Amino acid sequence: MKKLFALLLCAAMLCASLSALAEAPAYATVEAGKLTISTSPDFPPFEYTDDADNIIGIEPDLIALIGEKIGLEPNWIAMDFDAALVAPQTGKTDIVVSGVTVREDRKAMFDFTHTYVSIHQAILVKEGSEINQENLGEYLIGVQSGTTGHIYAEEDYGTDHVAAYDKYGMAVAALTNGQVDCILMDDMVAQAYAKRVPGLVVLPTSYEQEDFAFGLAKGHEELLNAINAALDELIADGTVEEIIVKYQTAE
Repeated sequence: MKKLFALLLCAAMLCASLSALAEAPAYATVEAGKLTISTSPDFPPFEYTDDADNIIGIEPDLIALIGEKIGLEPNWIAMDFDAALVAPQTGKTDIVVSGVTVREDRKAMFDFTHTYVSIHQAILVKEGSEINQENLGEYLIGVQSGTTGHIYAEEDYGTDHVAAYDKYGMAVAALTNGQVDCILMDDMVAQAYAKRVPGLVVLPTSYEQEDFAFGLAKGHEELLNAINAALDELIADGTVEEIIVKYQTAE
């Protein structure tokens, strides 16, 4: 009887394990069990590197929590912003998480998750600068290549007035060295650089609100739905707001 009971118990445990495995979602990802992410980690407070070269920030914190909820381990791959946008489409990554603004032209490339934060464009300048949005076209504007700031600057002021850089850090260095007169960039990012670099200040603009989300290559509806469900929970319980405040107030 003891042997029979043991066999029945083992069988029940095996059935439970098989049932759990059957219920666990098997998302079609670049690497099984992982969420492979392309990012340009020079975009504080959204993503940047610490002294040990770990990618940290608002979006890494969010993705870590989303990964826990959907059962996928985040695998970050750092690259230039232009390359980060292309990576999901070429199958190199599952998702781009890099302060990506939802735009109609990008909807042809990606299936976007739900929006989790909204920002505006701002102008980063040296203290004492006479630059404002009205006279911006008289100056050389630094931007990060492929960003909405790059798009707006070229559309509004012409390519002759724009200098594009692969990374925001390079644009900020150009500003401090006098190679460009200002930088057009997302307001939260501009504020983060103004905190880090003495002598820089942020000027507001009248550009419209932009919504940030994560972009997946088209055709991964099950993964998209799972990420959205997890993201909605984090928004509803206040976690997203807590993370944003944490990094906005960080020195």
